Amino acid sequence: MASNASRQRSSGTPTTHRSVQFFGNPEGFGYSGTMTATVTQPPAAGVDTPVRAKRRARLGMRWKLVFGFGAAITVVFLVVAGWILRFSTGSASDRLEKTLVELAEGGAKTVDIENFAKLLTAADKPTPGAVYPAEAGFLAGQTATVDSTWPTDPAYWRHVEEMRDIRLTNPDASPYTLAYTSDGKLRFIGQWGAYGFTGVSWCSDPEGNYTDAPCGAGFKQDAAELYGTVPTYVTDGFERTTAQPAYTDALNTWISVYTPIKDKAGKVVGGFGVDYPLSYVKNVRSRVLRVLYPVLGVSYVVLLAFIYVLSGLVTRRLGRLTAVTQKVAEGDYGVDVEQSAKALFADEMTDLANSFKIMTQKVGERERTLTQTVQVLRVEIDQAKRKDAVSEIVDSDFFNDLTKKAGVMRAKVKGIELADAANERNAGQAGDE
Repeated sequence: MASNASRQRSSGTPTTHRSVQFFGNPEGFGYSGTMTATVTQPPAAGVDTPVRAKRRARLGMRWKLVFGFGAAITVVFLVVAGWILRFSTGSASDRLEKTLVELAEGGAKTVDIENFAKLLTAADKPTPGAVYPAEAGFLAGQTATVDSTWPTDPAYWRHVEEMRDIRLTNPDASPYTLAYTSDGKLRFIGQWGAYGFTGVSWCSDPEGNYTDAPCGAGFKQDAAELYGTVPTYVTDGFERTTAQPAYTDALNTWISVYTPIKDKAGKVVGGFGVDYPLSYVKNVRSRVLRVLYPVLGVSYVVLLAFIYVLSGLVTRRLGRLTAVTQKVAEGDYGVDVEQSAKALFADEMTDLANSFKIMTQKVGERERTLTQTVQVLRVEIDQAKRKDAVSEIVDSDFFNDLTKKAGVMRAKVKGIELADAANERNAGQAGDE
């Protein structure tokens, strides 16, 4: 006998139809058959919708090491290169200043003091018609005119010859002398360019073409005309040897040294100056850079290659460990985690592998225990569900009505059986009589 029970709870919870077979005699009624019951399932717990992890840019550990150490090396190399440049240019400047001091002090001692004293009282302009002496260089043998600016006095040219000798021993040095004249002004007395044939680009004619004619400060030219404001380094040079730091004018960038010219009595009669182009220091800097760039460049590439190889050795073990842990995450607890980070000498990665090994063992044990527990719970849940299904069917109106009918039928059957038994008993008694 089979029938359907379709009672559904008013709460609107989902239901499941189950077919349940009964054999035997529930509640004392002789009944066997299959019944389909509607079993109400409890509402499922709220499950969060999986959120996809935000995709992030990935940069391997190896390249992080390369970029990190590369940046550090770059900073170190820049600092080292800057220090080398500062040291080399500073040393060159110090050597140049020391050389100029020695040159100025030595040049001041070569000045003929008596000849120099005569020049302080000599006429500023040459006498027209006078002939320049043989010591006059480019002007030698020429006749002075009213437009001539260079003196014809042989004493002046002997003094210029002293400046020229210093120039010949130091081709980049520009020596000159100054003195205070009777009018109290600071004036140039002699300088090496008056001889002519200078070979420097700034000795040119009004059209800008190079010329072998004398050039530079004229005899007794006011220093203020050239300097504008006479630097204190120049005036201090009449008292002691003074070095002027690098400066730039219309001709070049220079470093200068000034020192006093003294007579035999120690009295200051003038000043001796030497200008030196700073191109020497620039040349030193250029030579250093020509050597520094290749050396640092090759060293930089070699170090980066070394870091790349070394980082590969480090991250290779990390990659093996990552692969093993992924297998563990997939449920393979039998992998050898410790072997993945094996090294000649134990380190932090070895310790990490050992920790993963212990964790893997514990996770495996817990999963096995959990599996067994889940199996037991499944049996208990199935039994509970089966009991609930039977209870729901038994408690249904249909089943109660069926039970009542079965009881009536049983009573009738029992009554019939009792009547039959009574009839048989009566028939037996009649036969005995």
